[in-house]
Amino acid sequence: MKIRRITAIVLCIFTVLSLFSCTRKSEIGSTPDNRKEQGEKESDGKYNFLVLGHDRAANLTDVMMIVSFDTKEKTVALLQLPRDTYFEAEDYSYHKINGLYNYFISEAKEDDSNDPELEGCVRTAAYLSDNLDIKIHYSAVMDLDGFGAIVDAIGGVYMYVPYSMHYSDPAQNLYINLNEGYCTLDGDAAEQFVRFRSGYVEADLARQDAQKMFMTAFVENVKKNISISNVDDIAKAVLGSVKTDMKLTDIVKFGTALLSTDLGKITMMSLPGESAFSDGAWYFVMNRAAVTGLMDKYFNMFEKPVTDETFDKDRVFCNEGDPDMNEVYEKPAEECETVEHNAQDMSDKDIDIALK
Repeated sequence: MKIRRITAIVLCIFTVLSLFSCTRKSEIGSTPDNRKEQGEKESDGKYNFLVLGHDRAANLTDVMMIVSFDTKEKTVALLQLPRDTYFEAEDYSYHKINGLYNYFISEAKEDDSNDPELEGCVRTAAYLSDNLDIKIHYSAVMDLDGFGAIVDAIGGVYMYVPYSMHYSDPAQNLYINLNEGYCTLDGDAAEQFVRFRSGYVEADLARQDAQKMFMTAFVENVKKNISISNVDDIAKAVLGSVKTDMKLTDIVKFGTALLSTDLGKITMMSLPGESAFSDGAWYFVMNRAAVTGLMDKYFNMFEKPVTDETFDKDRVFCNEGDPDMNEVYEKPAEECETVEHNAQDMSDKDIDIALK
Protein backbone atom coordinates (compact mmCIF):
# COMPACT_ATOMS: atom_id res chain seq x y z
CA MET A 1 0.00 0.00 0.00
CA LYS A 2 2.96 2.32 0.41
CA ILE A 3 3.03 3.71 -3.11
CA ARG A 4 -0.23 5.48 -2.43
CA ARG A 5 1.92 8.22 -0.90
CA ILE A 6 3.29 9.04 -4.36
CA THR A 7 0.83 11.85 -5.00
CA ALA A 8 1.81 13.68 -1.82
CA ILE A 9 3.14 16.75 -3.58
CA VAL A 10 0.13 17.10 -5.84
CA LEU A 11 -2.24 16.74 -2.92
CA CYS A 12 -0.37 19.34 -0.91
CA ILE A 13 0.22 21.86 -3.65
CA PHE A 14 -2.79 21.47 -5.90
CA THR A 15 -5.42 20.09 -3.54
CA VAL A 16 -4.64 20.96 0.07
CA LEU A 17 -3.64 24.49 -0.86
CA SER A 18 -6.81 24.84 -2.88
CA LEU A 19 -9.15 23.90 -0.05
CA PHE A 20 -9.20 27.41 1.33
CA SER A 21 -11.40 26.71 4.31
CA CYS A 22 -9.66 23.56 5.47
CA THR A 23 -6.29 23.35 7.21
CA ARG A 24 -4.65 22.41 10.47
CA LYS A 25 -3.08 25.37 12.21
CA SER A 26 0.17 24.90 14.10
CA GLU A 27 2.14 26.87 16.63
CA ILE A 28 5.30 25.52 15.04
CA GLY A 29 6.85 28.09 12.72
CA SER A 30 8.78 27.73 9.49
CA THR A 31 12.34 26.45 9.39
CA PRO A 32 15.23 28.58 10.68
CA ASP A 33 16.08 31.54 8.47
CA ASN A 34 19.87 31.45 8.86
CA ARG A 35 20.62 33.34 5.66
CA LYS A 36 18.25 36.18 6.52
CA GLU A 37 19.75 36.41 10.00
CA GLN A 38 23.11 36.91 8.30
CA GLY A 39 21.77 39.98 6.51
CA GLU A 40 21.01 38.42 3.11
CA LYS A 41 18.06 39.82 1.19
CA GLU A 42 15.31 37.33 0.35
CA SER A 43 13.45 37.35 -2.96
CA ASP A 44 9.88 38.54 -2.59
CA GLY A 45 7.18 36.05 -3.54
CA LYS A 46 9.27 32.85 -3.74
CA TYR A 47 8.63 29.99 -1.31
CA ASN A 48 9.92 26.47 -0.72
CA PHE A 49 7.85 23.58 0.63
CA LEU A 50 8.79 20.14 1.92
CA VAL A 51 6.17 17.44 1.41
CA LEU A 52 6.47 14.00 2.98
CA GLY A 53 4.32 10.92 2.43
CA HIS A 54 4.82 8.08 4.92
CA ASP A 55 3.66 4.55 5.60
CA ARG A 56 1.60 3.74 8.66
CA ALA A 57 3.75 0.92 9.96
CA ALA A 58 7.06 2.67 10.64
CA ASN A 59 6.73 6.32 9.56
CA LEU A 60 9.12 5.69 6.67
CA THR A 61 8.71 8.26 3.93
CA ASP A 62 8.15 6.72 0.52
CA VAL A 63 7.77 10.23 -0.87
CA MET A 64 10.01 13.19 -0.14
CA MET A 65 9.76 16.22 -2.39
CA ILE A 66 10.97 19.80 -2.24
CA VAL A 67 8.80 22.27 -4.12
CA SER A 68 9.60 25.86 -5.07
CA PHE A 69 6.74 28.20 -5.96
CA ASP A 70 7.33 31.69 -7.34
CA THR A 71 4.03 33.49 -6.80
CA LYS A 72 5.04 36.42 -9.00
CA GLU A 73 6.34 34.48 -11.99
CA LYS A 74 3.80 31.67 -11.42
CA THR A 75 6.49 28.98 -11.76
CA VAL A 76 6.77 25.71 -9.86
CA ALA A 77 9.79 23.40 -9.50
CA LEU A 78 9.45 19.92 -7.97
CA LEU A 79 12.43 17.82 -6.90
CA GLN A 80 11.95 14.16 -5.95
CA LEU A 81 14.41 12.66 -3.45
CA PRO A 82 14.72 8.87 -3.87
CA ARG A 83 13.83 7.01 -0.70
CA ASP A 84 17.23 5.23 -0.67
CA THR A 85 19.22 8.50 -0.74
CA TYR A 86 22.19 8.26 1.63
CA PHE A 87 22.33 10.62 4.62
CA GLU A 88 23.93 10.77 8.05
CA ALA A 89 22.53 11.95 11.37
CA GLU A 90 23.99 11.84 14.87
CA ASP A 91 23.60 8.48 16.62
CA TYR A 92 21.54 7.06 13.76
CA SER A 93 22.80 4.02 11.87
CA TYR A 94 19.99 3.77 9.29
CA HIS A 95 21.37 5.81 6.41
CA LYS A 96 18.46 5.82 3.94
CA ILE A 97 16.67 9.15 3.85
CA ASN A 98 13.23 7.55 4.08
CA GLY A 99 14.07 7.09 7.79
CA LEU A 100 14.90 10.75 8.45
CA TYR A 101 11.35 11.74 9.38
CA ASN A 102 10.99 8.81 11.78
CA TYR A 103 14.32 9.75 13.37
CA PHE A 104 13.04 13.24 14.14
CA ILE A 105 9.70 11.91 15.40
CA SER A 106 11.67 9.89 17.95
CA GLU A 107 13.59 13.01 18.96
CA ALA A 108 10.37 14.99 19.29
CA LYS A 109 8.85 12.31 21.53
CA GLU A 110 11.92 12.40 23.76
CA ASP A 111 11.43 16.17 23.99
CA ASP A 112 7.79 15.65 25.01
CA SER A 113 6.42 17.38 21.94
CA ASN A 114 2.65 17.87 21.86
CA ASP A 115 2.61 16.82 18.20
CA PRO A 116 5.62 14.59 17.39
CA GLU A 117 4.54 13.94 13.80
CA LEU A 118 4.29 17.61 12.90
CA GLU A 119 7.40 18.43 14.91
CA GLY A 120 9.24 15.62 13.12
CA CYS A 121 8.20 17.09 9.79
CA VAL A 122 9.41 20.56 10.73
CA ARG A 123 12.73 19.19 12.01
CA THR A 124 13.16 17.24 8.76
CA ALA A 125 12.66 20.49 6.86
CA ALA A 126 15.21 22.23 9.07
CA TYR A 127 17.75 19.43 8.49
CA LEU A 128 17.36 19.71 4.73
CA SER A 129 17.42 23.51 4.86
CA ASP A 130 20.72 23.53 6.73
CA ASN A 131 22.47 20.92 4.61
CA LEU A 132 21.13 21.87 1.18
CA ASP A 133 21.77 25.58 1.93
CA ILE A 134 18.22 26.69 1.14
CA LYS A 135 15.28 27.97 3.15
CA ILE A 136 12.18 25.79 3.46
CA HIS A 137 9.26 27.98 4.49
CA TYR A 138 6.54 25.37 5.01
CA SER A 139 6.23 21.63 5.40
CA ALA A 140 3.46 19.05 5.25
CA VAL A 141 3.33 15.36 6.14
CA MET A 142 0.65 12.86 5.30
CA ASP A 143 -0.24 9.25 4.84
CA LEU A 144 -2.36 8.68 1.79
CA ASP A 145 -4.53 5.75 2.59
CA GLY A 146 -7.30 7.90 1.16
CA PHE A 147 -5.53 8.19 -2.18
CA GLY A 148 -8.22 6.34 -4.11
CA ALA A 149 -10.97 8.41 -2.50
CA ILE A 150 -9.21 11.63 -3.52
CA VAL A 151 -8.86 10.49 -7.12
CA ASP A 152 -12.53 9.53 -7.15
CA ALA A 153 -13.50 12.85 -5.55
CA ILE A 154 -12.06 14.83 -8.49
CA GLY A 155 -13.84 12.56 -10.97
CA GLY A 156 -10.87 10.32 -11.75
CA VAL A 157 -7.69 11.07 -13.67
CA TYR A 158 -7.87 11.04 -17.45
CA MET A 159 -4.46 10.15 -18.90
CA TYR A 160 -2.58 8.00 -21.38
CA VAL A 161 -1.28 4.74 -19.96
CA PRO A 162 1.94 4.36 -22.00
CA TYR A 163 2.39 0.60 -21.54
CA SER A 164 0.23 -2.38 -20.73
CA MET A 165 0.82 -3.12 -17.07
CA HIS A 166 0.11 -6.59 -15.74
CA TYR A 167 1.41 -7.90 -12.42
CA SER A 168 0.14 -9.99 -9.51
CA ASP A 169 1.51 -10.35 -5.99
CA PRO A 170 -1.02 -12.00 -3.65
CA ALA A 171 1.31 -11.50 -0.68
CA GLN A 172 0.89 -7.72 -1.06
CA ASN A 173 -2.70 -7.98 -2.23
CA LEU A 174 -1.44 -6.29 -5.39
CA TYR A 175 -3.13 -6.97 -8.70
CA ILE A 176 -2.29 -4.68 -11.62
CA ASN A 177 -4.18 -5.01 -14.85
CA LEU A 178 -4.01 -1.91 -17.06
CA ASN A 179 -3.96 -1.74 -20.85
CA GLU A 180 -2.13 0.80 -22.96
CA GLY A 181 -4.21 3.75 -24.12
CA TYR A 182 -6.26 6.73 -22.98
CA CYS A 183 -8.59 6.11 -20.07
CA THR A 184 -9.97 7.66 -16.91
CA LEU A 185 -8.30 6.05 -13.92
CA ASP A 186 -10.50 5.71 -10.87
CA GLY A 187 -8.93 5.42 -7.44
CA ASP A 188 -8.17 1.71 -7.72
CA ALA A 189 -6.73 1.95 -11.24
CA ALA A 190 -4.66 5.00 -10.29
CA GLU A 191 -3.13 3.04 -7.42
CA GLN A 192 -2.24 0.27 -9.88
CA PHE A 193 -0.51 2.77 -12.17
CA VAL A 194 1.63 4.41 -9.50
CA ARG A 195 2.57 1.09 -7.88
CA PHE A 196 3.72 -0.64 -11.06
CA ARG A 197 7.50 -1.17 -11.31
CA SER A 198 8.17 -4.78 -12.28
CA GLY A 199 8.36 -4.05 -16.01
CA TYR A 200 10.85 -1.17 -15.72
CA VAL A 201 14.58 -1.66 -16.24
CA GLU A 202 15.41 0.89 -13.52
CA ALA A 203 12.61 -0.19 -11.16
CA ASP A 204 12.12 2.49 -8.47
CA LEU A 205 13.97 5.23 -10.38
CA ALA A 206 11.85 4.58 -13.47
CA ARG A 207 8.75 4.52 -11.30
CA GLN A 208 9.58 8.11 -10.33
CA ASP A 209 9.22 9.05 -14.00
CA ALA A 210 5.87 7.26 -14.15
CA GLN A 211 4.92 9.22 -11.07
CA LYS A 212 5.71 12.44 -12.93
CA MET A 213 3.32 11.37 -15.68
CA PHE A 214 0.59 10.74 -13.14
CA MET A 215 1.23 13.99 -11.27
CA THR A 216 0.97 15.96 -14.52
CA ALA A 217 -2.35 14.31 -15.37
CA PHE A 218 -3.56 14.74 -11.79
CA VAL A 219 -2.77 18.47 -11.87
CA GLU A 220 -4.64 18.86 -15.16
CA ASN A 221 -7.69 17.13 -13.74
CA VAL A 222 -7.61 19.11 -10.49
CA LYS A 223 -7.42 22.39 -12.41
CA LYS A 224 -10.35 21.34 -14.58
CA ASN A 225 -12.56 19.64 -12.03
CA ILE A 226 -12.14 21.32 -8.65
CA SER A 227 -15.17 23.48 -7.89
CA ILE A 228 -17.44 24.66 -5.12
CA SER A 229 -19.59 21.59 -5.58
CA ASN A 230 -16.85 19.04 -4.89
CA VAL A 231 -14.49 20.89 -2.54
CA ASP A 232 -16.12 19.32 0.54
CA ASP A 233 -15.72 15.79 -0.81
CA ILE A 234 -12.06 16.36 -1.64
CA ALA A 235 -11.48 17.98 1.74
CA LYS A 236 -12.95 14.99 3.56
CA ALA A 237 -10.71 12.64 1.58
CA VAL A 238 -7.54 14.65 2.32
CA LEU A 239 -7.67 16.38 5.66
CA GLY A 240 -7.68 13.33 7.91
CA SER A 241 -4.19 12.48 6.68
CA VAL A 242 -2.49 15.89 6.49
CA LYS A 243 -0.48 17.83 9.04
CA THR A 244 1.12 21.12 8.04
CA ASP A 245 2.55 24.29 9.56
CA MET A 246 0.71 26.48 7.02
CA LYS A 247 -1.97 28.84 8.27
CA LEU A 248 -5.31 29.57 6.66
CA THR A 249 -4.06 32.81 5.14
CA ASP A 250 -1.19 30.86 3.52
CA ILE A 251 -3.65 28.35 2.07
CA VAL A 252 -5.73 31.09 0.48
CA LYS A 253 -2.72 32.90 -0.98
CA PHE A 254 -0.95 29.89 -2.44
CA GLY A 255 -4.07 28.07 -3.54
CA THR A 256 -5.34 31.04 -5.55
CA ALA A 257 -2.00 31.52 -7.27
CA LEU A 258 -1.40 27.83 -7.98
CA LEU A 259 -4.71 27.20 -9.68
CA SER A 260 -3.79 29.87 -12.23
CA THR A 261 -0.34 28.39 -12.93
CA ASP A 262 0.14 27.00 -16.44
CA LEU A 263 1.50 23.48 -16.91
CA GLY A 264 4.29 24.95 -19.05
CA LYS A 265 5.65 26.67 -15.95
CA ILE A 266 5.93 23.50 -13.87
CA THR A 267 9.31 21.73 -13.88
CA MET A 268 9.74 18.23 -12.41
CA MET A 269 13.10 16.67 -11.58
CA SER A 270 14.61 13.71 -9.76
CA LEU A 271 17.65 14.13 -7.55
CA PRO A 272 20.81 13.78 -9.70
CA GLY A 273 23.04 10.92 -8.64
CA GLU A 274 23.65 7.19 -8.93
CA SER A 275 23.31 3.99 -6.92
CA ALA A 276 26.27 2.69 -4.94
CA PHE A 277 26.80 -0.42 -2.81
CA SER A 278 28.15 0.14 0.70
CA ASP A 279 28.27 -1.97 3.89
CA GLY A 280 26.01 -4.64 2.46
CA ALA A 281 23.28 -2.34 1.13
CA TRP A 282 22.45 -0.31 -1.97
CA TYR A 283 22.07 3.44 -1.57
CA PHE A 284 21.29 6.30 -3.92
CA VAL A 285 24.11 8.86 -3.70
CA MET A 286 23.50 12.42 -4.83
CA ASN A 287 26.01 14.16 -7.05
CA ARG A 288 27.29 17.15 -5.11
CA ALA A 289 28.01 19.49 -8.03
CA ALA A 290 24.77 18.77 -9.89
CA VAL A 291 22.56 19.16 -6.80
CA THR A 292 24.37 22.36 -5.81
CA GLY A 293 23.47 23.76 -9.22
CA LEU A 294 19.81 22.76 -8.87
CA MET A 295 19.56 24.25 -5.40
CA ASP A 296 20.91 27.57 -6.64
CA LYS A 297 18.84 27.63 -9.84
CA TYR A 298 15.45 26.59 -8.48
CA PHE A 299 15.37 26.71 -4.68
CA ASN A 300 17.60 29.63 -3.64
CA MET A 301 15.77 32.89 -3.00
CA PHE A 302 18.73 34.89 -1.75
CA GLU A 303 21.16 37.12 -3.63
CA LYS A 304 24.13 35.05 -2.49
CA PRO A 305 24.37 31.85 -4.55
CA VAL A 306 24.47 28.28 -3.27
CA THR A 307 28.07 27.23 -3.84
CA ASP A 308 30.38 24.30 -3.18
CA GLU A 309 31.56 26.13 -0.05
CA THR A 310 28.05 26.46 1.41
CA PHE A 311 26.34 23.28 0.19
CA ASP A 312 26.44 20.21 2.49
CA LYS A 313 29.26 21.63 4.59
CA ASP A 314 29.29 18.60 6.90
CA ARG A 315 29.19 16.07 4.03
CA VAL A 316 26.10 14.34 5.47
CA PHE A 317 25.05 13.01 2.07
CA CYS A 318 28.12 10.84 1.53
CA ASN A 319 30.08 8.21 3.44
CA GLU A 320 33.50 9.73 2.92
CA GLY A 321 35.18 6.47 3.87
CA ASP A 322 33.58 4.63 0.96
CA PRO A 323 35.40 5.09 -2.37
CA ASP A 324 32.41 4.06 -4.50
CA MET A 325 30.15 6.59 -2.81
CA ASN A 326 32.79 9.27 -3.05
CA GLU A 327 33.19 8.67 -6.76
CA VAL A 328 29.50 9.36 -7.37
CA TYR A 329 29.29 12.23 -4.90
CA GLU A 330 32.37 14.09 -6.13
CA LYS A 331 32.30 13.56 -9.90
CA PRO A 332 31.86 16.67 -12.10
CA ALA A 333 28.27 17.73 -12.76
CA GLU A 334 28.64 17.20 -16.50
CA GLU A 335 29.26 13.50 -15.84
CA CYS A 336 25.95 13.17 -13.97
CA GLU A 337 22.78 13.47 -16.02
CA THR A 338 20.20 15.93 -14.75
CA VAL A 339 16.88 15.67 -16.56
CA GLU A 340 14.30 18.43 -16.22
CA HIS A 341 10.76 17.64 -17.34
CA ASN A 342 8.29 20.35 -18.28
CA ALA A 343 4.74 19.42 -17.27
CA GLN A 344 3.21 20.76 -20.50
CA ASP A 345 5.66 18.74 -22.59
CA MET A 346 4.84 15.70 -20.48
CA SER A 347 1.15 16.31 -21.03
CA ASP A 348 1.74 16.39 -24.79
CA LYS A 349 4.13 13.43 -24.79
CA ASP A 350 4.94 11.12 -21.88
CA ILE A 351 8.46 10.24 -20.71
CA ASP A 352 10.04 7.24 -22.38
CA ILE A 353 10.74 4.58 -19.74
CA ALA A 354 12.96 1.66 -20.61
CA LEU A 355 11.20 -1.69 -20.29
CA LYS A 356 12.67 -5.10 -19.58
